[in-house]
Amino acid sequence: MAEQFPPLRPRAHLLPTLFDRLRDDAPTRKTEASDNYTVSADRLREIVQRDLMYLLNTTNLEDEIDLHQYPQVAASVVNYGVPPIAGQYMHEHKWTDIESAIRRAILRFEPRLEASSLGVAPLMKDETKLNYNVLLFEIRGRILTEPYPTSFVVQSAFDLETNRISII
Repeated sequence: MAEQFPPLRPRAHLLPTLFDRLRDDAPTRKTEASDNYTVSADRLREIVQRDLMYLLNTTNLEDEIDLHQYPQVAASVVNYGVPPIAGQYMHEHKWTDIESAIRRAILRFEPRLEASSLGVAPLMKDETKLNYNVLLFEIRGRILTEPYPTSFVVQSAFDLETNRISII
């Protein structure tokens, strides 16, 4: 006998991550409503935002691996995250270096964002106004959804002393 699935709702092509789909919030129920395995555009934005925070709050192994000898490691899951910057002062870094590290990590490990639409920009133009080594920046782009991409904007604070990024 063929298994019967609940009818799909509009925009059912928006699926959460595999992790979110495999996680069972109601293990005693034998069936699921379609709302449990599809998401709205707003929920997809929240999921991408959450996953970006996981990515950007993970320190990669770039400084511990000889990337010249093992160039494939740079884009592999072994090198997931951003390079370590904690414990250093803002004057030791240029915004372009930090932006490049964030952009590179997103392009490597977040395929749901359209690469050509990705923008990472500081929210304060004057770096001398930085307080306590916290850099405010914005990530914007389009999430690849059908039939049209979904816009995505998140404002974040990067604490250079703790190497933590938070949503503001």
